[in-house]
Amino acid sequence: MNPSRPVVRRPTAYACGGAFVALLAFYATDGNGATLQVSPVIVNILPTQPATTLTLGNSGGLPIHGQLRLYAWTQRNGDNVLTPTEALIASPPIVRIEPGERQIVRLVHVAQKPEHHERSYRLLVDELPSADAAVTDGVSIRLRYSLPVFVQARDAQAPSLHFDVRVAQGEVEVRNDGERHAQIGATRVLDASGRSVELARGLLGYVLAGQTRRFPLRWPAGTRPIAPFTVESRIDAVPMRFAASPASDGER
Repeated sequence: MNPSRPVVRRPTAYACGGAFVALLAFYATDGNGATLQVSPVIVNILPTQPATTLTLGNSGGLPIHGQLRLYAWTQRNGDNVLTPTEALIASPPIVRIEPGERQIVRLVHVAQKPEHHERSYRLLVDELPSADAAVTDGVSIRLRYSLPVFVQARDAQAPSLHFDVRVAQGEVEVRNDGERHAQIGATRVLDASGRSVELARGLLGYVLAGQTRRFPLRWPAGTRPIAPFTVESRIDAVPMRFAASPASDGER
């Protein structure tokens, strides 16, 4: 995905397979010229912080109607999974923003017992169709934005990443044994001969605390990769280098 563009979904697509995109800003325009802005686009809630706020803005010429929903975000079988949750509440959950106006939304964390690792959520912001919205094939088109929300834990250990390159399966598996999430940026895999495959030039995705994520790996046809493998990646914007797991497959 291109990190300069918002995540756009049809109305029925709310389950989340694949990677998410974290953006520096969201600018989305519908067919009528209304523009929705969301800030911030990565939300961090401190352990002592019961709530935080975000701002929705309308820089267009028509009113915007929106709906906000929160989901617990986990990773199962190497992919992202969203589950409805009441641990976080958006207030108000439905908004109408006039042209040139802003709407402050509170995200309230319902108090739970202290955690040793951070909790991860996704906030979905849907731009709801107006009564006179254009209809295509009987479906009114709208936009959807997916924002990561992290509720931090006290004294949580930093991310601890382990990479496993699986050429036969066409994937790279990343396990995070730490207690905080890791944001994975530009990444490439190198074999023992120095040949490399680029997984992403920008954001690749997130690996949540204590969980595992898998990313597709497509080695060039006609070449036989030679183990061991090395992974070069930007982790939380810091360039890092990892020796892949000894169990990684390939020619030796």
